[in-house]
Amino acid sequence: MIDNKLRFLQVMQLVDKEALHLEQIIHRFFEEKDTITPEWLEEKLKTATGIDQLESFSAKFSRLQDTLGDKLLPLFLKLTAEPIGTAIENLNRAEKLGLIMDTGQWLGARQLRNFLVHEYIDDLIILLESLEQARIMSIVLINTANAIKHYAEKLLWIK
Repeated sequence: MIDNKLRFLQVMQLVDKEALHLEQIIHRFFEEKDTITPEWLEEKLKTATGIDQLESFSAKFSRLQDTLGDKLLPLFLKLTAEPIGTAIENLNRAEKLGLIMDTGQWLGARQLRNFLVHEYIDDLIILLESLEQARIMSIVLINTANAIKHYAEKLLWIK
């Protein structure tokens, strides 16, 4: 049990760092804009900095989604004596515990992650829509990390 708790704490620290880095790149890349336009994105992608920020945002979004779903959530379920199963089963359990709002939304985030990382998107409108979805899902991911942390602090005396 101590080893699992230690591992959970290590992964939680990693998730905290990944969430912070994702928040930082969101601010740099999206420049505090509430909505982005095709023209804004076209101008952004004319610069090396803009391209680097796009790649950084995509990578940080993907990394946090992976770490939360594949590492932290199973460790959390194990520590709380919940059954651990497939990724979908773990997400369903997290939804029942109130850690995530919607399993389907999380599965959509996984598909979005795969799309952003593995596709070179030439269509500016599709890229724009994918980036907006990823920005919204980033908030969901960060909220999930915080929910797991608070739940663990309450139930497992983890600080």
